[in-house]
Amino acid sequence: MIAKVYASQKNSLLLCMEELYEKIKHTIKEADFYLFSIHPSFPPEEVNPTIQRIFQTDQYAAFHALNAFKDDQIHDQGVVMCCIKFQKRGRVTTFYLEDIRQNPEHSAKTCTHYLQEHNHAFHIILAGLAEGTFGNFLEFLSKNLDHGASKHIVGGISSGPSQNGELHTFQFTAGKIIKNGLMIISLENVEAETEISLGFKPYGITYEIKRANGYKLYSVDEGENFAQIARRMLHGIDNPDVRYLWYAPLYILDETDGHVATIRTIDHIGKDYVKLFGAIHKGEHFKLSFATHEDLLKEDHKAALQLKQKIHTPELAFNFSCIARQYALEEHQTQEPKIYTQTLNTHLFGFFTYGEIGPDKKYQKLKLYNETSLLVAMREI
Repeated sequence: MIAKVYASQKNSLLLCMEELYEKIKHTIKEADFYLFSIHPSFPPEEVNPTIQRIFQTDQYAAFHALNAFKDDQIHDQGVVMCCIKFQKRGRVTTFYLEDIRQNPEHSAKTCTHYLQEHNHAFHIILAGLAEGTFGNFLEFLSKNLDHGASKHIVGGISSGPSQNGELHTFQFTAGKIIKNGLMIISLENVEAETEISLGFKPYGITYEIKRANGYKLYSVDEGENFAQIARRMLHGIDNPDVRYLWYAPLYILDETDGHVATIRTIDHIGKDYVKLFGAIHKGEHFKLSFATHEDLLKEDHKAALQLKQKIHTPELAFNFSCIARQYALEEHQTQEPKIYTQTLNTHLFGFFTYGEIGPDKKYQKLKLYNETSLLVAMREI
């Protein structure tokens, strides 16, 4: 496999695509598959026609991202493109669901059928928030999967701006604009391994969830309103921003949890609830957690070294890292992709997500993570 990652920061989507096409003409010339991370400032309706016009192919997938990785760089505008040229038996198949909101369970069954038909492939899921239903969808999907199947599934939720209270996180493929669904990119005849970097450690008292619904946490312990607890954490701070709580995410305590703990990041504080970036359940226990930037980067380096031991000469790496993790890293956020590219010695493509998709340690279920950095290394076989 020959894989390259390029970026363009022109002020129009057409100019970006033209520049990217000129760049690959001098290297890969014609790739077998293209992946585009597109800043959401570009109109969604322009994405598919522009790609098809410039690259003359339908072998592509694109998605929204506020920040994307080109090797050891982070880009917050324009387009970042990963192009793949197979040299052996590698190939890519794509699948999509346009809307999962009405019936997440049925959508999960449809997705399971596709994954079973392509059970020898490695799958990358790129999804939208789907108005808070993606977490439920993923739980249904995890229950349907055969034992061990989650080992070959990773991904992330696209990031985008909030407009009129709604987060827009589109995906694009086969001429389709996917607003409330997902797409799966299946790579066949590749060897791929995954590591997950956390770094957060739990502190303080343990809370038991007494009332929760989907992404919303209402009460803990003896019925105490958790929204009031969250507000107290911001008390005395001038112009409090909910993102300040990203330094202290919820650390779900589960001895069977596996790969890393399930972290939940606060999205919004309502009148009587706290909305999170992932589902939580009644009866679960959690602590608040904390990590310095040194803690986070130390875990990144450890994850990259472990991955290097599994695949000594990777030909491409993917990184799905939480947008809240980016915030917590502050000015040190650029160190994360640098650690990965230098350790793995390969090209890196990925983005800051609204949630990371990956397996638990025992590969028994598929999970939606928050504030983690999920790293994948692969090569063609």
